[in-house]
Amino acid sequence: MEKEQYLSKLSSYQKLSVGLSAYLNYAMHQTNFSKMEKISLESMEPDSFYYLAKGNGRLFVYDAENEQEITILFFQAQDMLPELKSISKYVKGQLFMQFLKDSELISIPNNHTKNIHKLFHESATLIAEINAELLVKIIIVSTGLKIQDADQRLHKLLESFPTVFSQTAVKDVASYLGIHSSTLSAMRNKSKKHTR
Repeated sequence: MEKEQYLSKLSSYQKLSVGLSAYLNYAMHQTNFSKMEKISLESMEPDSFYYLAKGNGRLFVYDAENEQEITILFFQAQDMLPELKSISKYVKGQLFMQFLKDSELISIPNNHTKNIHKLFHESATLIAEINAELLVKIIIVSTGLKIQDADQRLHKLLESFPTVFSQTAVKDVASYLGIHSSTLSAMRNKSKKHTR
């Protein structure tokens, strides 16, 4: 089932040739992660075409100077993830992925990725499309931090990820929203009072 969803997701970016689709189907590798498991992106294999088949995740950077985790993005089932190891060298601090519940990640191992690029030139366009989608997500979040107030940012997050508070700590949601955790708690309490 996950294999079909994975290939369907990749096909949503561009039509896959029969050969590329068959190779991806053959080469895909599944990795399972436990609830709340954190992995350093530097320690990951340099795979590509990452797909979160099941579960949810949080991409964050650890700021050693201030001893805090700064949430960058949340990922949900059926999301493509960036080529995690390759971006970690450009970030100040250490990048981590935390899986918010038991999760399944599908990827293509690096040795197969090299073959895919040699055999199927359309793979470069596919990777560019995936990366463009992820860049747009980051731009939307960054823009929201600049032009929306905290209530608007929270509302937008809850629209896209309604179960976020049942799966991650308030401090992690607060860092994503760019506010202090006590401010977020007060906003949630105020919202609960208005709905009663």
